[in-house]
Amino acid sequence: MTAGIASMPGLPTRVSGNRSIGWWAIVLVVLIESTVFAALIATYFYLFSNATVWPPDGIKPPDLLLPSINAVILWTSVIPMYLGNRAIAGGDNRALAIWQLIGAAMLMVFLVLKYIEYSGLDYQWNTNAYGSIVWTITGFHSAHVVVVLLKTFPMAVLALKGFWTPRRRSAIQGSTLYWFFVAIAWVPLFATLYLFPNFG
Repeated sequence: MTAGIASMPGLPTRVSGNRSIGWWAIVLVVLIESTVFAALIATYFYLFSNATVWPPDGIKPPDLLLPSINAVILWTSVIPMYLGNRAIAGGDNRALAIWQLIGAAMLMVFLVLKYIEYSGLDYQWNTNAYGSIVWTITGFHSAHVVVVLLKTFPMAVLALKGFWTPRRRSAIQGSTLYWFFVAIAWVPLFATLYLFPNFG
């Protein structure tokens, strides 16, 4: 019966882009997680509105140099993902693998620099409300970066084996969309965690 359905005209056996169920599943995940990020930002500003000093006494406003460099690394990591997506649209698995591994390397640098940054903070997650919300937001976002990173390696291995084709690439497109979301989500988070305490 499956073979009969697959052979019916107008019912493609493989789809990509917005014709794919996987694509819409990722879109729904992005919408849900955008709501969570928005709630975390709202919590941050709720805590700020009830504080007399922000950051609290004894905590310096966050340094901007290392986080700014790190933000640029994350934001530019979408470029190799975009190029990899274009490469597989043209049937080039090798280029896809190369671009994905370059993007993965950038994410690893992002995580290492984030670890270095947070290792040098003068507060912990349980120091006060400020520390709790900052660590929660950063931890939640970093978990997303780790997920994207873990998804990338098996996709790159499959690319090296020639698995992907221009018609069989919905997983690549979904992963690229999610990668873009993780990078774009850092824009309001960066503004909230780093710019606002220094210039707000």
